[in-house]
Amino acid sequence: MSSIVAYHRPNSLGEAVELLAESGRSILAGGTAIVPEARSRRADGVELVDLQALELDSISESAGRLTLGAMVRLGDLATDDRSGQLINDLSRRELPSAMRNQATVGGTVASASSDSVLIAGLLVHDAEVEFHDGRTSPLSQVLADGTGGAIIVAVSIDPTGTGSIVATGRTPADLPIVAAIARSTDGGTRVAITGASSTVVEVDPAEPSAGLEPPSDFRGSSGYRVELVDTLTQRVLKAVS
Repeated sequence: MSSIVAYHRPNSLGEAVELLAESGRSILAGGTAIVPEARSRRADGVELVDLQALELDSISESAGRLTLGAMVRLGDLATDDRSGQLINDLSRRELPSAMRNQATVGGTVASASSDSVLIAGLLVHDAEVEFHDGRTSPLSQVLADGTGGAIIVAVSIDPTGTGSIVATGRTPADLPIVAAIARSTDGGTRVAITGASSTVVEVDPAEPSAGLEPPSDFRGSSGYRVELVDTLTQRVLKAVS
């Protein structure tokens, strides 16, 4: 039996904040994560707060940065030339096509999935996360500390540079066991790694596995993942050099 007991569709951020101040309510962005989670619950029901009416689905450019509204769908991001080839590619890789038309930028960031190649791409593109109260935090800080219950309204990136991804999975279409994503600019090269920590992490290109203690699971042991981090980082650095 479904544990979704109520649905709210606020018309303003203020109204959304007031609704989410009550316990038992969760943000509904694209619904790819929160709806299955809510339906799996066996105890108290959850009330969904839908952000679709808040006009957070635009992409804009200003001062050399690209701002992605929290409700921008990954399907749209995958085809927007302004975000660059790497972000386009990672948006396509993140989810199957049907789910890309539901999943959102804000929802992806809020999920903080350690396997998210899109989060890794945003990280190396110097992503900043904007919240409803006007605060802006580096994506790395949000991944480490969470959102603190605040509503993500946008994510801004520097779309310049050359990027690439190298990944290893059980099959070419499978979720990568580990992926290395790099972006090179005149200021240097940044590398982010998936599947090697509790969240996506940015690493030192010269010592990518330093300090990492990846989890072990049916897809690969911790030691195997460490080897992948070193090997894939070398390959992705060559790709952007």
